[in-house]
Amino acid sequence: MPPIEGETGNCNLDIEGQLWLWNRQTKLGKSFDSSTGFKLPNGAIRSPDASWVSMERWEALTPQQRKKFLPLCPDFAVELLSENNLLEDTQKNIQ
Repeated sequence: MPPIEGETGNCNLDIEGQLWLWNRQTKLGKSFDSSTGFKLPNGAIRSPDASWVSMERWEALTPQQRKKFLPLCPDFAVELLSENNLLEDTQKNIQ
């Protein structure tokens, strides 16, 4: 993906920061930024703007799996639409 615009980048950071802070306070799992890739069961690799995985699911991964694209679907994911994104394209990616 090409770089994003300033306003979108600022919104992304705010979303990531809020998720990170919530997770730091609750210690219920692991939070990830937009550069983290998740390898889904169908082989697709996706990287939501912000995401979270429960500690139980994180601990079920081997150390080797944690170093690669994570072989699971996040428990929670946020995708912020910028002005260039089409809702239809984003909905296809979600499916």
